[in-house]
Amino acid sequence: MRISTSQMYTNSVNSMLNQQSKLAATQQQLSTGKRILTPSDDPVGAVRSLELSRAQEQTEQYMRNSELLDSRLRLEESVVGSSIDVVQRIRELTVQANNDSQSNESRLSIASELRQQLDNLLAYANTKDSSGHFIFAGYQEGSAPFSKTANGYSYNGDDGQRQLQIGPSRRMADGDPGSDVYMGILNGNGQFIASAADGNTGTGIINAGSVANVQAFNYDTVSVRFNSETQYDILDSGGAVIDSGDYLSGGDIQVAGMSVNIKGTPAAGDEFTLAPSKRQDLFSMVEALALSLETPRKNPTERADQHNEINTALSSFDRAIDHLIQKQSSIGARMESLQRQIDINSGASLQISENLSLINDLDYAEAISRFSQQQAALQAAQQAFAKTQGLSLFNYI
Repeated sequence: MRISTSQMYTNSVNSMLNQQSKLAATQQQLSTGKRILTPSDDPVGAVRSLELSRAQEQTEQYMRNSELLDSRLRLEESVVGSSIDVVQRIRELTVQANNDSQSNESRLSIASELRQQLDNLLAYANTKDSSGHFIFAGYQEGSAPFSKTANGYSYNGDDGQRQLQIGPSRRMADGDPGSDVYMGILNGNGQFIASAADGNTGTGIINAGSVANVQAFNYDTVSVRFNSETQYDILDSGGAVIDSGDYLSGGDIQVAGMSVNIKGTPAAGDEFTLAPSKRQDLFSMVEALALSLETPRKNPTERADQHNEINTALSSFDRAIDHLIQKQSSIGARMESLQRQIDINSGASLQISENLSLINDLDYAEAISRFSQQQAALQAAQQAFAKTQGLSLFNYI
């Protein structure tokens, strides 16, 4: 077969161009550190790399969400902790005000500090995060959740909880609505509330009481009505007498599974009511106590009424502290669970990065060796072309 000069030239040039192309590709790999420059280099690896890159982006988003969630929860935990400190101080002031040595003037001074603590509590409930959003407003985070009105304190937010995705199948609330933190508090002892009637004329003082028999306790409203200083009747919610007894100051009175203690000298017709506990906002509890302490008491009957009001407030503050501590514990449990998810996400991110490295990253030792071989092959092709180019019959005539 005859091989023309043109064909020899073409073959030689194509060979050099092919070697140059391989050398250029290897050089680009060395300069970028990437094994796959185009999908055609490794179609299966390119698809797998794309899947892993997408998974890495999702994991990074989970980690950003987790950081935001951790910041919000830490702020909420701190605010609830500060609120607990305020309520504990309010309780101390309540105990102080319940002392018989206090005068109207000293109780007025205590009421002044109570109102200062109430302002602190309201400020904590209207806390904003670093973005200027109210953390206890639910979905209405652009407006202050709590405000004082002519009828008391109102909640302007909603019960919404924003959920952030922190894992492929894991979502977590970034806070709690203020209605659940500061307003859903059971008054009294948490089961029932013991209170004195407004028209009492004696000096009887009732304590918060407790549930003595869980089986007999049915959340019904009953009243203790005194017929004289030494005898009383127990009335059901319809006013019917269901029991009676002899009164001894400081002695326990048990009815419908409940046990209360009344001290002092009740007058005939005085009445004390045991009603199921109701949910109340913390601000109104403090406001009611401050109003009670600001009202002058002129005689033993009025002072007994005030002691009854203080006892009711004291038991309600105990429940408020328990309620806030439970919320703080719930937030802490979420933070601990979040930290475990952060560790899982970090491990997943590291594993994805390692798999991406195995697919995409270049083996420099192999690539440098291959580069040297391709460079030698190109030089050989160039030298061969130079020899071929010099061939001519005229050199042998």
